[in-house]
Amino acid sequence: MNDLFRYLVQYETHIYILLGIAAMFAFRSVWLSWSEWRRAVFGLEKEIAYQRVRTNSAVAIVLVMVGLSQFCMVTFVVPYLPAITFTFTATPDLTTNSLSANVPDAGQTPESEVFFTPPEITGCVPGEIIITSLESRQEVSGRITLLGTADVEDFGFYKYEYSQQGAENWVTIAAGREPVQEDELGAWDTSTLPPGDYEIRLVVVTGTGESLPACAIPVRIIEP
Repeated sequence: MNDLFRYLVQYETHIYILLGIAAMFAFRSVWLSWSEWRRAVFGLEKEIAYQRVRTNSAVAIVLVMVGLSQFCMVTFVVPYLPAITFTFTATPDLTTNSLSANVPDAGQTPESEVFFTPPEITGCVPGEIIITSLESRQEVSGRITLLGTADVEDFGFYKYEYSQQGAENWVTIAAGREPVQEDELGAWDTSTLPPGDYEIRLVVVTGTGESLPACAIPVRIIEP
């Protein structure tokens, strides 16, 4: 299924062109068969022409429905799919290095505690892919507005997602089909999430369906 979504996004323009050409021939056939039906005099001849009108009309309707389905899929469905759908590279394990870096050595006492060190901001590119309204490990609560930039060459769409720190299951919050340059990307309602450490990231997907390196920022959700 993921391969199908990537195909629909990558060849969106080509699909519309092919459907448009096929629809032109289909509607032309409808018109010709309709004209033939109106000119028909005898009952059998008129019945055959009417069957052609029905068949050609069905083909035209199917082509229109396929085109609408393609448009709805790419415009309203794909931007809200989980990040894994358009991620072509493996997500690094953030817990492995962080935990191993804090393992106590021989000189430490057994009572020494091991703390998880949250990652810093990663993958942000000023002027292209960046969230400017949040800082690393910033405390947030309630509904917050996200400001930043999502504007790259061959832009397809952007989406922003959240995940608990150390986890790999990213949840899509919202998406946009238009590039944004130092403006509002959208909003994030944190009131529905339990307090704790999270990451929010901005993902930009090109017109060919390639996900660029995400801009990820660690934050802490607190009680309002």
